[in-house]
Amino acid sequence: MFDAWTHAEIIAQWFGPEGFIVSSSSLDLTVGGRYLVEIISPDDNVIKHFGEYVEINRPNSLIFTWMLDDQQCQGSRSQLADTLVTISLRRLENGTELTLTHEKLPSQSAFDGHLFGWNSSFNSLEQFLG
Repeated sequence: MFDAWTHAEIIAQWFGPEGFIVSSSSLDLTVGGRYLVEIISPDDNVIKHFGEYVEINRPNSLIFTWMLDDQQCQGSRSQLADTLVTISLRRLENGTELTLTHEKLPSQSAFDGHLFGWNSSFNSLEQFLG
């Protein structure tokens, strides 16, 4: 599960809401390293997700900044913010429990849009790991 978040070629196969396509991804998996994942929406909007890694604790957790920069997606238009995402992983007998915390979202509409996006991305991740 940790690798699904930390390898550009793997994240390109599942990241983003259902119906979206990853057009490019690059990850420098070092503390202070930057990542960029571009996705294309069904209506051909290019949405860039980018930031930098704050903490890397293989295989248990990953913390990274998530920059909002007037992204053309639900809830984030005209929003500018430096947010923080924490991924926590816990091995279970028959799988892995993933907990995602997305902090510092600037508005309820940004929260709602990211809640939709993350939940839909988790559906895609589950299908990918199938």
